[in-house]
Formats: sequence, C-alpha cells, structure tokens
Amino acid sequence: MQRRLVTILAADAVGYSRLVGKDEDAALKLFKECATIIDERVRAHNGRIFGGAGDSVVAEFPSPVEAMRCAIEIQNQIAHLDEKLSEDWRMLFRVGLNLGDAVVEQDNLLGEAVNVAARLEGLSEPGGICVSGSLYEQVKHLPDVGFQDLGTKRLKNIPLPVHAYSVKSIHSKRSRKRLPMWGLAAATTALLAVIALPIWWKHVPGMSENQATGTQIVASSQPSIAVLPLDNISGDPSQEYYSDGVTNDITSDLSKFSGLLVAAYNSSSTFKNKPAKIQDIGKALGVRYVLEGTVQKTAERLRINAQLIDAETGYHVWADRYDQPLGDTFAVQEGITKNIVTTLAVKVTDAEERRTRLKPPANMDAYDYYLKGKQIWADPTKVTAEGNEEARQLFEKAIELDPNYSAPYAELSYVYVRAYQSGLDDGGKANLDKAEALAEKALALSDNANSHWYLAIVAWNKGNFDKSFSEYEAARQINPNDPDLAADMAEALIYGGEPLRAIEQIEEAKKRNVRVPFWYFWNEGKARYMAGQYQQAIDAINKIASPPNDVRLITAASKAQLGDIAGAKAIMAEFSKIDPDWSIEKSAEYYYRNDSDRQHWLDGLRKAGLKEK
Repeated sequence: MQRRLVTILAADAVGYSRLVGKDEDAALKLFKECATIIDERVRAHNGRIFGGAGDSVVAEFPSPVEAMRCAIEIQNQIAHLDEKLSEDWRMLFRVGLNLGDAVVEQDNLLGEAVNVAARLEGLSEPGGICVSGSLYEQVKHLPDVGFQDLGTKRLKNIPLPVHAYSVKSIHSKRSRKRLPMWGLAAATTALLAVIALPIWWKHVPGMSENQATGTQIVASSQPSIAVLPLDNISGDPSQEYYSDGVTNDITSDLSKFSGLLVAAYNSSSTFKNKPAKIQDIGKALGVRYVLEGTVQKTAERLRINAQLIDAETGYHVWADRYDQPLGDTFAVQEGITKNIVTTLAVKVTDAEERRTRLKPPANMDAYDYYLKGKQIWADPTKVTAEGNEEARQLFEKAIELDPNYSAPYAELSYVYVRAYQSGLDDGGKANLDKAEALAEKALALSDNANSHWYLAIVAWNKGNFDKSFSEYEAARQINPNDPDLAADMAEALIYGGEPLRAIEQIEEAKKRNVRVPFWYFWNEGKARYMAGQYQQAIDAINKIASPPNDVRLITAASKAQLGDIAGAKAIMAEFSKIDPDWSIEKSAEYYYRNDSDRQHWLDGLRKAGLKEK
C-alpha cells in the first residue's frame, strides 16, 4: 500500500439543492462557473482535482502554502462572480484544508487525511475556510492572512480530536481608499485574476432589475462600440497580459473620440473566453458595433486579426490583418483605431486626432515591462508591500529602458500613492512628494489622460482640491468616455466638500458601465453619508456582495446618525475585530476641504463606538 504526505482541499457548494429547486438549468450553469474557477485556481497552484460528487470538489497539493493561497483565491473570485447576483442566488462555498498522510490508489487518494479535510469543510462558514492544526503550522506565517482558533473539535467518524482554525478576512486586501481601476487595473478578466460574469447572467432568476436588464448606452445620434478582449493565440498562456494590454490600449484610444460611445473595458471583458452570439453581446453591453480579434506575439513579430461586426445584424462591417515587426505595435493600434473611426463615419477633430498620436516607447521591451507592472495592479491579491515593490521594480525597469516613455512614470506615481494610502511602507507623506514628481514627469513627457488623472489623485491626497479638480477635468476632456474616471473623481469631490456632485457623477458612471465595480458603491455610500442621506448610504453599501472591512465604517456611522446605536455598535465591533488599530485619531488624518465635513464623519464614527486612539 503506497502512502504519501499531501495537502487536501475540500470544497462544497452551500444551498445547491435549494437553487436547483428554484431553477435547475440556471443553478447548473452557476455551479459550472464556480467549478471552472476552482479548477483554474487549483491548476495555477500546481494542484490536482481527484474527487468530488455533484456539488463538491476535492483536490491535492504538494505544498500547504500553495493550497492556502489557492483556497483564498477561490473564495475571492467566487465572491466577485456573485457581485451581480441577488442575495438569494449567490452560490457560496465552504472550504476545508488538511495536511496529512493519504493512501494512494492509482489516481485516487483515500484515508483520514481526505476525510478530515471534508469534515473541516463542514465546519467552515459559507464563503469561508477552515484548516487543521497540522496545516495551520505550515501557513501561519503568511502575510495578510489571519486565523481564529476554534479549539479542538471532534469530527464525525474521525477517531482523534482535530485542532481547527478558521481563516479571517480572506477577501482581497484593498486600500483604505478605493484603488483606481483605469487601464488594465480595471480589467476583470484573466488579467485581473477574477472570473468574468457569465453570459447567462441575464437569465438567472431573482436578479435586481438594474442588473438583469443591462445598461443601454446606445444613442441614436452616436455610434457605439465594445472592444472584446483579443484572444491570445501565441500558444503561451504567459503572454495573456500582452493581448489584454493591446485590447485595453485600443479601447482607450477609441474612448478619446467624443463622437463615439465606447463600452467600459471592465464591461466588455466579462465576455472573455465566453462563447456567445454577437447579437447577444451587443444587447448585453448596449452597443451597435463589436470589435473582436486575435493577437499572436512572437519574439520578432506581432500579428493581429481584427473584425468589426454590426451587433444588430451580425454582419461583418470591416476586417483587416496586421503582420508587422514587434516594434510597430503602436502603429498597428493606431491603424485599427483609424479604420474603425473612418468606417463608422465619426467626425474626428484635429484635437482628437492629436490625442490618438501619443508618443510610443522607443524600446518595446519597455512597453513589455510596463504591461507586466500593470498586471500587478490587476491582481487584487497583490495589494501588499511585496506586490507594491514588484510593481515598482517593473515600472522602474521600463523607465530605465526608455526614459522618455510617459506611461511607466504615471504608473510608478501610483505605486507611491498606494504605499501612502495603504501604509505599505514607512514612507508616509514623503511618498506623496515622490508620486507628485513622477506624475508631473509623466505629464511633461505626454499630455494624456492618465498623466492628468494620476496628478489629480496625488493632489487631493495632499489636500490640494482645486488642483485635483482641474487635473480631473483635463483628463475628462481628453477621455470623455471613461466612466471609471468620473467615478474616481467622485472620491475627490467627497473630500473636497461636494458630495452631491459626487453622487451625480457616480450615477452617471453607473449608467455607462454595464458591470458596475464594487468601488462605485463604496464611493456612493461615503458621498451619501456626507450629504446626510444615511439610509441611501446603507443601501449603496449593501449592494457590494463581498464588502471589504472598511465599508463597515460607512454603514456603522450611517446607522448611528439614524439613531440605531445598537446596530451601529454591533457593526463597529465586527470592523474592529479585523482592524483593531483603526481609530478616530487616524480617521481625522484625512484631508477635507471643510473641517465641518471631517467633524460630521467623526461624529458618526464616535456614536458608533470607534475608539479615540
């Protein structure tokens, strides 16, 4: 009898039978989406699925650390998948992890090691993870993973008691201030390491109306388009970042034309690797035209096949094939953009033409490092000191290879903003000075939307609201079609004393983005609190399926202002369990244009029971 030491992951869908009873076809599709997430994450962490029945999955890993990281990513990605579903249609999973000795029988594993993992899964909260003491000893050192000691448990049909721990705060660590999601950071595709919303979302019963019907951005006087993620056909999955980067750049270029309505990239990307009729995609995204195609990158050449399709009729309007040296990537992108604009007969002003002619990097390796750095932003599991450092090195390498390339300076600027906002290092406010210098350098090299955008973020974090608003408006003049830009500016407006204007911008952004990111509701909740709309603030936060801990502050403060002190204190207690160091004193450190706004916020937090220091 062969035996080996293995790490076992057991996962089980909660309430699967209930969902099957409501709508069997929809439930099966939803489970398949979740199973795909689990399978992809298991393989990404060198694991192997070897068992499972109906609504469960059992996998083995050679490493406890990889199994732990896999489990966290599974729960995070399924939580993102659930964001568009109503409460009674979310499919949560319990996960159990165990390190132990298993019996090997061909491709199967048997014995107590497997059984303990399955029993621990049953102890887990829906959406949570429970681990054995043996596994805990191997992973307790991991950063940003907390554990709650559940004590010794007697598990069914397990002869000896098992020490168990639950994993606390497993959802992706997010900055205390919303992390901007423009460019690649907005992508919610494989680049984001988050599963895309399935095509069949329209047919799942129980959805709220605004989610189930989609958003219509088509205007009769303006052509509208969605750029689907270009398929990577290079044969190398590690090149996925490149095809996503090219897709995003084309989307950004098209967004600069005021006569053309462009679907947000994080909306279009929900269809990545999801076969569907072009007509259905057009209806779901609210556009008349769809661009699709492929990218093949070799060491020397770039090949792009692109075709523009009328989403109402399904007919091809235009198609072209580009096969050029790798250094001509930007010429290819410009050619695709111009062909689309010409084909759709969009009026192109001289200013808009100049905007599309941004200076490309002289060194294509610099562009490659830049895209790899953007990929770090796109990974919510890397909002850590280590992730920030990795991104910094990639952007600095891009700058080293091409000192006159604007884009990596802008992204490096936000490396330091993120470090300041999230306390990822000891730099404190000195990080903002570095960020400002880099953003100004980016702008000096290229007058583009992102350079203004990053400079705007630095400005309001330093309390310079007039400059921030001016830079945001400059960015919006260059890129009028980006809903993320409008929603991000709302955060500056909140701290700048204009919550009602912030609400207006968020509402407008929601209309332009079929798949509304969670942080829109985060900004909306804070804006409505500052405007005295306390119940609406609570309602906005409740729309976040898997809310980060920080949003509890908004809910608690709003309940306190409505007079529900007991409810507010209960929520604040949950917040403080996860973030025991946060206080009134720290909350007071944020810049507000009006001190009365600061005191309004602190008043709600005090009433809710947040400690002073």
